[in-house]
Amino acid sequence: MFVLAEFKDTIRVMPEDLRKPREKAIEDEVNAKYANKVFHNVGLCVCLHELLHVADGIVQHTEGSAYYKVRFTMVVFRPFPGEVLVGEIKSSSRDGVRVSTTFFDDILIPPTFLPTPKSFDEVEQVWVWEYEGQKLYLDANETVRVQVQSVEFKEIRPDAAKRGDGKLAAPPAPAQQQPQTSLLGNVAETSQPQEDLAVVEVPFKVIGDMSGQGLGPLSWWPDDDQYE
Repeated sequence: MFVLAEFKDTIRVMPEDLRKPREKAIEDEVNAKYANKVFHNVGLCVCLHELLHVADGIVQHTEGSAYYKVRFTMVVFRPFPGEVLVGEIKSSSRDGVRVSTTFFDDILIPPTFLPTPKSFDEVEQVWVWEYEGQKLYLDANETVRVQVQSVEFKEIRPDAAKRGDGKLAAPPAPAQQQPQTSLLGNVAETSQPQEDLAVVEVPFKVIGDMSGQGLGPLSWWPDDDQYE
C-alpha cells in the first residue's frame, strides 16, 4: 500500500523559522510542500520519511530566507494490483461505486467489477447484488473490502480544472523549483504536485474489484477471515 519515493528539491526556510534547528525547519517545510500532494506516476505523498542529505544553505540578502538543496524520502500511497484495501462506500451511480479510506477518496469500482447478478436502484441510488433471491445492498458508509485492479494517473491542466460550480479554478501557484523524484527501486518521471482542487478529473485514482470471494461489505462475510 505504501512505498518510499526519493526526491531532490530546493527547500526555502523563511526568516522567522531560522530560529528552529535546521533539520526541524526543513522537515516542516518539506511536509508543508509535499504532504497530501499527488505526483504523476508516483502516488499520493503522505509524510516525510527521512532527510538523506542537506547541503549548506544560501541566504538571500534581499528577503532573508535560507535555501537548501535537499535529498529526502517520502512515504507514498500507491497500492499494488492484487492488494486488498478496506474503506467505506462514499457514493454510487450508474458508473460504479466510489470508496474512501481515511485519507484517500478516489477508489472507483466500475460496474464490471461488482458482484453479479446486479442491478442499480435508481430511487435509492445504490447497487444491489441479487444473490439467491435476496437483495444485498451496497449502502453508503458501508465498510468494504476492495481488491486493487490497477492505478491510473492523469495529467490535469490547471486551465482545464473546474470548480464544483463549473467555473474555471485558479491555477496553482508555481513551485520554486521542479523537484526530481524516483520510486526506490524503480525510477519514475514526475511532474509538479497537483493542488487540492475540486476538479472534474482527478490526477490519481485506484480501480478496484468487489466481485470476488470475501470482497464487498464486511457484513456479507461475517465468518470469512481470509483477509484478516
